[in-house]
Amino acid sequence: DPQKTFDQLYLRFVSRYDRPSERRRSDDDVWRPVEAKLKEHGVNVELEPKRIQGNTDAVEFRHAWKNGRWHVYEPLSFDLSDADNIKDKARRWLGHLSAVKIGTTEDVQVHFIVGRPQNTSLVPAYRNAVEILRQVPFDNKVFDEDQIEDFVNQIEDEVRHHEGRTLQ
Repeated sequence: DPQKTFDQLYLRFVSRYDRPSERRRSDDDVWRPVEAKLKEHGVNVELEPKRIQGNTDAVEFRHAWKNGRWHVYEPLSFDLSDADNIKDKARRWLGHLSAVKIGTTEDVQVHFIVGRPQNTSLVPAYRNAVEILRQVPFDNKVFDEDQIEDFVNQIEDEVRHHEGRTLQ
C-alpha cells in the first residue's frame, strides 16, 4: 500500500521533527508600544524617514526628526533563533553606521530601542549585542524595551525643549 508506506515514512522522517514554530517579534513589534506611549503622553512630534549618507554608504531610518541635530530612532528585535543571529544583527548595524560615519556631515544622535529574545538562554547573546550597539561611532543611546517609559520621556523632553526654543 503506497499511501500507508508514505504516511509511515513521513511520520518517521518528517513529522517527528516538526516543532510548533514560535512567533518571533519583529522590529515593528518593538516599535508599536513606543508609538502608543508617545500618543498616550500627547507628544506631538512628526517622525519622518531620514537617510544618513556617508562617502560610500547610506542608512535609512524610518523614524527621525530634527532638533538642531537629527534624532533617529531604530527599533531592533533580537527575538531571533540563535545567539549568532542576534550578535550578527548588532554587528551589521555597527558596520553600516561605521561606514556611514565616514564622510557624513550630518549631526546625528542614534537611539536604539531593543527587544529581548523570548528564549532566556539567548539573553547573554542579547547583552553582547547591546554592547556591540553601544560602539556605534555616532552619539548613541540604547534602550531595552523595558525602558520604553524612559525612552518616551526623553523624546518628550527633547520635543518640549525644542518647542520652547522655537516659541521664544
